[in-house]
Amino acid sequence: MREKNIDIIILRGCPASGKSQTAKSLSKFFPKGIRLEVDTLRQMVISVDWKNQQEHINMLQISTGLVHDFLKSGFSPVIIVDTFSGDKINKYLDILYQLDKDLSIMIFGLFTTDDELRKRLELRSAHEFRDFGICKQLNDDVIKIKQNTEYQINTTGLSSAQTADIILSKVATKNFDS
Repeated sequence: MREKNIDIIILRGCPASGKSQTAKSLSKFFPKGIRLEVDTLRQMVISVDWKNQQEHINMLQISTGLVHDFLKSGFSPVIIVDTFSGDKINKYLDILYQLDKDLSIMIFGLFTTDDELRKRLELRSAHEFRDFGICKQLNDDVIKIKQNTEYQINTTGLSSAQTADIILSKVATKNFDS
């Protein structure tokens, strides 16, 4: 059977769940990959409204085209970082599979305990999102709203390198099984 490497690694979770730092740790293992943070695209909007859900959905849709183009250009895997609040991941996956039905995608939902979340939010800088109520809801949603093929990782007490190691072991197993 032909070996099929993972095309896309999705990291989803609330602010302070460890997505961005884990993605940075992961990227060290994929020199031909891309790390795409949807928030970076959102920051390109001059008057970004971080609570505007339609704006977020629009940026997610724009990012699918970028992901597809990166893959067509030979960059792989694409590590996508976003909260994917609610069920936004469903439409996102639909669009990606419309662009290429043969994509190999792995999804990792990162979450933490409420106490750990509160501690991490307190350590964030003033320009980073720090609303505990909203973050708690997003954190709870990661556990409740889950894809069948999604791996969930409790990042409480884990460094980003440890979380990346867990993801790498799952990716290696998936690549080996293909």
